[in-house]
Amino acid sequence: MSKFVGIDLGTTFSAVAYIDEKGNPIIIPNKQGENITPSTVLFGGKKPVVGSAAKKKSFTDPKNYEAFVKRHMGEKTYSFTAKNGETFRPEEISALILSKLKSDAESFLGDTVDGAVITVPAYFGDPQRQATRDAATAAGLNVLDIINEPTAAAIAFGIGKNIGKSQKIMIYDFGGGTFDVSILDIDEDSIRVIATNGDHKLGGYDIDMAIVDYVKEKAEEEGMDIENDIKAMQNLMIQAEEAKKTLSSDDTTEISLYVKGEDLTIELDRETFEDMIETILDTTVSVMLRTLDEANLDYSQIDKILLVGGSTRIPIIQKVIEDESGIKPSSEVHPDEAVAIGAAYHAVDVVKQMAEGTFNSGKPKDDSQSKEEIYVNIDDIPELDKNYTFKDITSHGIGIVVCDDNLKKFSNSVIMEKNTEIPAEVIQDGYSTSEPYQEIIRLQVTQGEDRNLDYVTIIGEADLKVKPRNYIVPVRIIVSCDKDAIIHVRAIDLDQNIDLGEVTINRDKHNMTEEEVKKAANRINKLNIGE
Repeated sequence: MSKFVGIDLGTTFSAVAYIDEKGNPIIIPNKQGENITPSTVLFGGKKPVVGSAAKKKSFTDPKNYEAFVKRHMGEKTYSFTAKNGETFRPEEISALILSKLKSDAESFLGDTVDGAVITVPAYFGDPQRQATRDAATAAGLNVLDIINEPTAAAIAFGIGKNIGKSQKIMIYDFGGGTFDVSILDIDEDSIRVIATNGDHKLGGYDIDMAIVDYVKEKAEEEGMDIENDIKAMQNLMIQAEEAKKTLSSDDTTEISLYVKGEDLTIELDRETFEDMIETILDTTVSVMLRTLDEANLDYSQIDKILLVGGSTRIPIIQKVIEDESGIKPSSEVHPDEAVAIGAAYHAVDVVKQMAEGTFNSGKPKDDSQSKEEIYVNIDDIPELDKNYTFKDITSHGIGIVVCDDNLKKFSNSVIMEKNTEIPAEVIQDGYSTSEPYQEIIRLQVTQGEDRNLDYVTIIGEADLKVKPRNYIVPVRIIVSCDKDAIIHVRAIDLDQNIDLGEVTINRDKHNMTEEEVKKAANRINKLNIGE
C-alpha cells in the first residue's frame, strides 16, 4: 500500500507526518522515539550520523559537525569540509537528513514512502527552492509538491478548526534559522495567500548567537578566550540554545563551560536576555509592518495572529507581537508539528488529484525538470472530512536585466510582480535586441523588486540565438512560475513571430547540475544513512 508524507525540512529540527486511513494526522516518530529530528550531521565515522546522536557527539568532535545547513541552500560557494578533507554541498547534507527521515518513516509505517510534499520558507527564492528539490532527489524521495511553510501551517489550522466565516490570518513563523510573515484569507474550504515577507537568515540561531556573544564578552572580562577553544565554543552553542529554552519559563539560568583547563560559569537572567535580543525582535516587527503594507491592510483587519516555529515559545516574542498589533497571538497549532501536518494533508490532496488525472504542477509541458507522473492507487488515499484548496504567491518580483537608455546603465525590469498568485504566466512586450545584426541575446533573470541591480539577485542566465538582421528586433519575454515557485522563462522574436522556445535557465551559479544531483544521489545511497 502506497504511503505519502509531509516533510518539514527545518533549520534546527525536521518533522514528518502522514494522514492515516481514518483521515487523522499522525506525526511520525524517528527510530529514537522523537517526534522531531535535529537537522544535524556528524561526520568522521564509517558513515555520517544524523539527528540527536550527532548533536550529542558534537562536543567531542566539533570539526566534523554540521548544523543550520538550511541557511546555505542555494549557495554554490558553500560547502562543509570534514576533518578528513571530504567536502559536502548543502544539498548533500540536507539529503543526508532527508534520507534519515525517509528511512524512519518507512520503518514506522512498515511500507515505502512513495511521495512527499516538502515545505520551504515562504521567502525562499528560486535557488533555495531548487536546492531543496535537488536534495530530495538525492535522498531518493519523489517530490509531489513544494509548498510554503506558512501555507502548510494554515492548512493544518484550517482542517483542525471549524473556521466558519472568512478570516484574515497573519502567520508569524519564527523558526530556528528562518523567519516569515504571511497574511492569508482562509474560510471553510480555501486558503489564499495575500502577501508574504521574511528573512531566510533570521531565526532562533541568531538568538543563540546573541547569548554566545554575551558569554564570550563576560569570559573575556575573566581573561578567558572561548573563541580559540573549539570544544568550548561547540559546548557554548549547545548551552546557549538550552539557556534560551530555560529562560522561556525561568527567570535565570547558568551556562557552565570548561575553557582551556579552567571552569567558567555565567549567570543570565531573563531581563538581560530580552534586552540583548531587542534588535532581532524589532526586525520581526518591521517585517510584520511591511507585509501589512503590501497587503493594503492594518492590524484592525487581522482576525488572528498564528504562531509557528519553536522560537515563538519565547514569552517576550509573544509580548512584542501583542504590544505591536493589539492582538494576542494564538498558539492553536503545535509550533513544531503544524507545518509537517499541513504538508501531509496537502500530500493527500495531491495524490488524489494525480489519481484522478487533474493535478497541475504549473510547470510547462516541455519542462526538462518535470519528472514522470507518480502512479497512485485510489484505494491508498485516505478520505478527509475537509479538503482545502489554496493559492500561493511569489515571494519576490521576477524580471530581467535590461540596458536602460535613460540611465545609460543596466537595470532590473520586473515582469512578474511580487505577491502574484501562482501558478502564473506573465507576457511582457517592449523589449528588443540592443543593436542591428545582433546574434545572441544574453538573458539574465532577476529576483527582486529594485531597479538597481545591486539590490536584486541574478538567479539564472541563458544565451538565446537570434537570426541577425540589419535592424533592432522586438522581443517578447514570457515568465512563468510553477506551483513550487520555481521560475521558467521563454522569449519570442516578434519581428518574424518565431518562438525561441523555453529557456533552460543556467542555474549553475547557485544550484547543482543534473549530473551533480545524480552523483550526489549515488553518494548518499552508498552511505546508507537510514540503516
